[in-house]
Amino acid sequence: MATILIMEDDGLITRHMARMLRDAGHTPALASDGRSALREAAERPDVVLLDLGLPDLPGEAVFKQLKSRPDTGQIPILIVTGRTEAARHLRESSKGWAGILLKPVSSVQLRQGVDAALAARQEMDADALRLAQDRQRQLIQHLIVEGSDSLVFHTCRRLSWDRTRGTHSPLGDALTWTEISEWAKCEGLVDSEQASLLRCIPLTRPRRLREGSA
Repeated sequence: MATILIMEDDGLITRHMARMLRDAGHTPALASDGRSALREAAERPDVVLLDLGLPDLPGEAVFKQLKSRPDTGQIPILIVTGRTEAARHLRESSKGWAGILLKPVSSVQLRQGVDAALAARQEMDADALRLAQDRQRQLIQHLIVEGSDSLVFHTCRRLSWDRTRGTHSPLGDALTWTEISEWAKCEGLVDSEQASLLRCIPLTRPRRLREGSA
């Protein structure tokens, strides 16, 4: 379970996203303007959802302040906007955000964006990464062999969706790894530490490998 800070001034959108996050097993925190958002961010949430249209400060200014502060600079920030042109411009000029979600945001898009942002926080050396990936594969195999029929179905559905990366795939409503890990905990198949490892799928390549690869 992660703490997700929602920086959004529209109460209806805030409640909708908070409900979707709770359904995915996360804890939402709320901020309706830029100044309160900066204060809330000092509590170091795991991920920030940042609306560009805050009433007192431009979202871009909030983003720059968060990234410049030592206590919040490493928090993944997902940009949330209803401005199609702004979203296109942001995608063309990557400046350190974890992703861009275009309103209206579906539950699937929100879960996938948050899961990817959480996974991106994993910084491991090569040996630790390989060990974690091996453990993930063993856990998934354990779920498929020992899980209930429904859990097996949704685990395989998630694997299929991941392999296609969601492109040209009818499985957009596949459960997230966060949801699958919580289900596996309820069935007594994994403990809290193992569930946390499942939620990190896909593990990102470590920084030193990315920089050293051809």
